[in-house]
Amino acid sequence: MTYAPTNPPYPGYPSYQQSPWPAPLPGIQPVKKKSWMPRLIIIVSVFVIAGPLIASMLSSEPKPTPTPTPPTTANVPPTTPAPTHSGSGAPGTYTPGPPDLHPDDPPFPETDTEVTMSLENNPLYTESLIPTQCEITNIDLVNAPVADIEEHMNEFVDCLMETWYAPVYDAGFTLPHPSVTVYTTEINSACGQLPIYNAAYCTADQQIYYGKQLILAFPSSMQAMRFLAESVIAHEFGHAVQYRSMILASEYYRETSADTDAASMDFSRRLELQADCFAGSFMNAVSASTDLTDQDEANIVSFFTSIGGTTPYSDDHGTGANRAFWVTEGMHDWSVGTCNTFTAPDDEVG
Repeated sequence: MTYAPTNPPYPGYPSYQQSPWPAPLPGIQPVKKKSWMPRLIIIVSVFVIAGPLIASMLSSEPKPTPTPTPPTTANVPPTTPAPTHSGSGAPGTYTPGPPDLHPDDPPFPETDTEVTMSLENNPLYTESLIPTQCEITNIDLVNAPVADIEEHMNEFVDCLMETWYAPVYDAGFTLPHPSVTVYTTEINSACGQLPIYNAAYCTADQQIYYGKQLILAFPSSMQAMRFLAESVIAHEFGHAVQYRSMILASEYYRETSADTDAASMDFSRRLELQADCFAGSFMNAVSASTDLTDQDEANIVSFFTSIGGTTPYSDDHGTGANRAFWVTEGMHDWSVGTCNTFTAPDDEVG
């Protein structure tokens, strides 16, 4: 979905004008980079919580969270030792610092072949996450002041940066540090208006947005559970990883040039389910330092089940079972390639 940018959130931040995405190209033809937007003005993952979760919030009793039924039985804990980044060196080592509010442009694919490569054989898929020493404290997201929630979420992004920076760098890309803006009413972001029950990654400014009211859309039994709202931020950060590694731009080209609505939606689901898997990969990386328990993991899986669709191939984020499957895949494997949803069978991305 595209939005016209209005009222950028940071003083002095430039406005960007929309320009059309290039038309579908037959065969392997150049994708003219100059015809692309200066920054891809799209907002990724309006987290699709409004449907099932808000409905349960408005009922007198929250609906029970279903137990996920993943489409395969490959969800087993990793049995191999955790990998290390042998080739990163000093240039690929993350140095903590403030968010980058004016990041540079990411690379864009320039040919149809590069679009396919970026989705199916991205160099990022050869990398692995490694255990990250990161403390994530709990916070009362229902009652805490906005400033405290924003501080908490930005500290969480610090952990995400520390986990993802080296593999993204080793794959040949860069990863600017996004900020998290917490808002209480509908706001106009660089990507357009954001609803209150929402979280999103905006490509226009490469920042993350989190609606404070989003936690109220969770069933009351889930509102105090560890890592659930944070896993939403990890999903949105996954879109940042996709944007910086040409996955998001390549998917958007395929989605908007698809011959049918069904094919277009298929690409959208693959993008969103990969972000779910990236969120799971991060939780795996910090599982030891955060004392992630089996119950915490089960809660995360149940949460992703509850925010998915109920009918296969009916929406742009995937069924609850498939969302649970991909976040679990990420939590049980070190390799980023585990999250290659773009070559996955149709029944795993429905």
